[in-house]
Amino acid sequence: MQDAIQKADVLIEAMGWIRQFRDKITVIKLGGSVMEDPEALGHLLVDIVFMESVGMRPIVVHGGGAAISRACAEAKIEPRFIHGRRYTDEPTLAIVERILAG
Repeated sequence: MQDAIQKADVLIEAMGWIRQFRDKITVIKLGGSVMEDPEALGHLLVDIVFMESVGMRPIVVHGGGAAISRACAEAKIEPRFIHGRRYTDEPTLAIVERILAG
C-alpha cells in the first residue's frame, strides 16, 4: 500500500510538468555513460515511454562521447576540444560515423 501511495505522490508531483510539456518536443541526449549502464538505460527508456504516453514528444539523440574517445585512443588519435566541444577532423569523423552509425 505504501508503494502505491508513493507512486501516486510522484504522479501528482509530475502533473505540472506533464501539463507544461504536453504536445511539446523535448530533446533527450542519451550520453555514452548511460548507454554503458544497463540499469540506468532501462530506467531512462521507461521514462521516455511514459513521457510519450502522457502526450509529451520526446526525441532521443545519441551522445556517444565516451565510446568515441575510447575509439580515438585505440586509433592513437588525441581528442581535441574547443570550448568544450569535440573538434572533428577527417580521421575523427570516420570514427564518429562508425560509432554512431554502427
